[in-house]
Amino acid sequence: MDHRKKLFVNKDLTDEELFFVKEALGKIDLEEYLQNSFVYVSVFPGGGLEIVSVKDDYVYLISKEFSINNKMSMEYLRHKNKIEQNLNKVLYWNGINNIKKYVPVISNNGISIEYADINVYSSSVVEAVKALDNMLFDDYMYLEDVDEEI
Repeated sequence: MDHRKKLFVNKDLTDEELFFVKEALGKIDLEEYLQNSFVYVSVFPGGGLEIVSVKDDYVYLISKEFSINNKMSMEYLRHKNKIEQNLNKVLYWNGINNIKKYVPVISNNGISIEYADINVYSSSVVEAVKALDNMLFDDYMYLEDVDEEI
């Protein structure tokens, strides 16, 4: 496969951003990654850059399973947790699949409880913890099931 078809960028780049991306990619052995993987470059406002590689087999599996192209598969993998959380939120509010709403507790001194500004929608505490790990959120003591009867 043509290596140019295995490198994706999250948006159309300005000349400055293109120079920045070329410079960053020039510092790694991109040819090695493109042999067996796809590469997705995310350019963020303010100059941030993220380069992610995913093995070919995984991208092809997602493409086939969802009948989407390889770039869409890479974007799905990049935003998988957010997509799953949005789907679970819809399922929760419609009472489908026994999805529960969990809120991370940041502190609990016995008198007052401080909650995080995020909710996690999941079928179990274990799955909720995994979702928080995927969100790189680990600053909490425990999860509280908001629908659990006291």
